[in-house]
Amino acid sequence: MVLALFISALADIKWVDYEDAFIKAKKENKIIMIYIYSPECHYCQEMEETTFKDPQVQEIVNKYFVPVKVRKCLENGLEVRKEYGYLGTPTFHFIEPNGKKIKSIFGAWKKKDFLQILRYFYEGHYKKKTMTQYFLEQ
Repeated sequence: MVLALFISALADIKWVDYEDAFIKAKKENKIIMIYIYSPECHYCQEMEETTFKDPQVQEIVNKYFVPVKVRKCLENGLEVRKEYGYLGTPTFHFIEPNGKKIKSIFGAWKKKDFLQILRYFYEGHYKKKTMTQYFLEQ
């Protein structure tokens, strides 16, 4: 029982505070993935109960990104919305360590699609082609 709890604690996405994300991203040379959510959002709940619970998604997010989770109406959520925009919930912003926005994506995603989205960023495809081009080649 204790081992199972320990393993599950290791597997979760390691959300970082917005204030610390840029320092961590610069230090580790990682892209920041900001997830804007609302507790009332059905699609956010769906992401959190399915896609974010998947061990492969958790591993990829923790390995290649600095993940940040902000509630849309709290102070840091409002700050993120002002700085990077807002498409509704859930919104994902992918940000370079220097704070430059790469791309914003709206919606809840199944594991397979979300892993492809993540791969587009962590393999650097965004530097060479649009997301549409990337997905058409898959």
